[in-house]
Amino acid sequence: MLRFFKKPKPSTVRSLTQPGELRVGDIVVLKERRSLATELRGQQLEVTQVGAYQYTSSVEKTCTLRTAENKTYYMSIDDNDGDPLLCFSIKIPRAAVLKIFDEDSFAQLWDADYAHLTVQSKPERYASWLADEYYQNVKEAEAYFYDRDCSNRPPSAHLDDDGEELRYHECEGASDDRFGVCVEVWGDGDTDVFLQLACPVDVIDEMWPHGDE
Repeated sequence: MLRFFKKPKPSTVRSLTQPGELRVGDIVVLKERRSLATELRGQQLEVTQVGAYQYTSSVEKTCTLRTAENKTYYMSIDDNDGDPLLCFSIKIPRAAVLKIFDEDSFAQLWDADYAHLTVQSKPERYASWLADEYYQNVKEAEAYFYDRDCSNRPPSAHLDDDGEELRYHECEGASDDRFGVCVEVWGDGDTDVFLQLACPVDVIDEMWPHGDE
């Protein structure tokens, strides 16, 4: 008696080979690397949101990451001329900004000249995110933020309607350009300040996809 068996269906589980493939629900496990901020070393983080920033000459994917303790971090992916870098960042409140930087010096980010920021205090919470001093390298630049993954539907050259406009300032560490400060000013006047730390892609130990396709 002949028996007919159905051909097994190919597995639909996604395989993650690079951070640009991350989606909401995926898990990122980081290595114990000195190049990471102390609190990120060995962490397991869940992707809770995926978006993108459109700059003058590039579009960068960004992932919002959450730990089991419900702490939030951000990770953007910079192509860096074919040598990709990850930029981890943490948003800091106004009170922390004024503790870390002198208020008058910080306000110079909006002056005509490029600012030089000296860190006056390193709160333990942010110590591993901070250089000793910074020089401003971007002033009042324009960007658009997309609350979606632009990998499959990139913004048009004429800027899609779903992008939210912002202006931003950036500073890099004076003696170590892995460190950065970014200030984003949105259309409604809201201002977000981030401490940044750039790392090679190999700080990621594992990536686990969430569910099936």
